[in-house]
Amino acid sequence: MANERGRSENFKTDTCRLGFDRWLFTPEKKVVGNGPNKGKEFEEYGATLIFSNSISRVPFDKAVMAACIDAKWGTEQEIINLVKTDMIRLPFLKGDGKEARNKKDGQLHPGMGPDVWFIRTNTRQAPVVRWKDVNMQATKDEVYSGCYGFAVLNAYTWTGDTGKGVSFGLNYFQKKTEGEKLFTGGQGGVDPSDYYEKIADEGDAPQETKTGAGAGGLFG
Repeated sequence: MANERGRSENFKTDTCRLGFDRWLFTPEKKVVGNGPNKGKEFEEYGATLIFSNSISRVPFDKAVMAACIDAKWGTEQEIINLVKTDMIRLPFLKGDGKEARNKKDGQLHPGMGPDVWFIRTNTRQAPVVRWKDVNMQATKDEVYSGCYGFAVLNAYTWTGDTGKGVSFGLNYFQKKTEGEKLFTGGQGGVDPSDYYEKIADEGDAPQETKTGAGAGGLFG
């Protein structure tokens, strides 16, 4: 089988919930782990998309198959056999599985559970993110972990040290409705509204903090 990169056509998802939006607007710095560019740094955007178990996986499966065939990994039946024998890693994750849990305490991340499944998406280019204006990029405050919308994705194949697999590229996300915010990153794992205390303004700051030494000036 040829070692070629396969790609499916773009497709629109059903309604999903946005999770782990940390890299949707700000790229994460990564390092190529294998191949001729091993060790090279790059930036990658992405987000986790959470789907109810009632959402059909058929469009996703078709995209995965199209990408594998485009990569010349075999006929449809050969690819099905490779998947059944775990020779091709698929991007679908269980809402109550290992990947849905906090690595430190084993607890499920907010928004996860046995009634959902999820995928992780990525892209080298900043994805188009919209809310109410077709011409204006949405902001972090408008599109956040916990809101609902739909995405435009494509499936693509990869080959690495761990074997062969398929992932989903994120091209577009559009928010449709609000949702309870999921504090799944960048917030310390807490909802600030649970702990915030309004601090009264008691006049000028201590002189020690005006030296330019920052907080260190208090303990100099």
